[in-house]
Amino acid sequence: MFNYWILDQKWTSTSTQPSSRTGAVAGQDKSLFLRTVYYERKGGDSVSTTSWKLDQVTEHYLKQVRGGIPYGADQTKMMLQVISHFQSKPFQVLDLGCGNGFLAKLLLKTFPETRAVLVDHSKPMLHNAAQYMAELQERCTFVEADLEDDISNFAEPESMDCIVSGYAIHHLSHDRKKKLYAEIFNTLKPGGVFVNVEHTASATAELEQLHDALFVDHLAAYNNRPRADVEEEYENRPDKADNILENVYTQVQWLRQIGFDHADCYFKWMELAVFGGVKPW
Repeated sequence: MFNYWILDQKWTSTSTQPSSRTGAVAGQDKSLFLRTVYYERKGGDSVSTTSWKLDQVTEHYLKQVRGGIPYGADQTKMMLQVISHFQSKPFQVLDLGCGNGFLAKLLLKTFPETRAVLVDHSKPMLHNAAQYMAELQERCTFVEADLEDDISNFAEPESMDCIVSGYAIHHLSHDRKKKLYAEIFNTLKPGGVFVNVEHTASATAELEQLHDALFVDHLAAYNNRPRADVEEEYENRPDKADNILENVYTQVQWLRQIGFDHADCYFKWMELAVFGGVKPW
């Protein structure tokens, strides 16, 4: 059960601290006006990804990992190509587990008439998203919510032309993943598109080891740091236990069973995959 409130708040460029409610970070040349929806979850946190609520975890990810993800540009390019093919003008977009708003910003830049709802359970991530999306803030609504809970709490049935997610759903249990995919299906308008840019499971333990080794190679090169140091950090990262990975082809099959058309894996490199489907007309 949720209590919720909507804030239309202003932060001037002289402010240095985020608002305690809105999580908006100032520091821009112009004032920020962000319409923000918050849901207060009763009974404590249920999501497994408690480490992502820590400032140091989100800061490390955004500064040292996000830009070093192997073939990240190819993944987002494929996401845009799939969406553009099925939705030439997606007016309403929902970004689940938005992080700093990277995917949503790409969509708003690509589709000038699009409005986006950005959802995350991590206040530090929403702080970053508010700053990162400042130039597009009039087209954004930010929601603090837990993906363990039904997304109908913040999105009406058949209200979205497009739903995306980036490296977030793998933090949920497999049972919750399947339920969430069904909720996504119900939230999409007929003809709406779902694309998940995701971390999935390797087919074998040996392939998992290869993925980890190659991933560390990319991170070391991106950060221009000794590989041994990066590998040690990677193996001991605080969010490691948050990952609940599933094979991409199993998840595609779930989408087909739910009723998605064109459900497929559109791009794959080791454990990194782009997959999704389209709600029939």
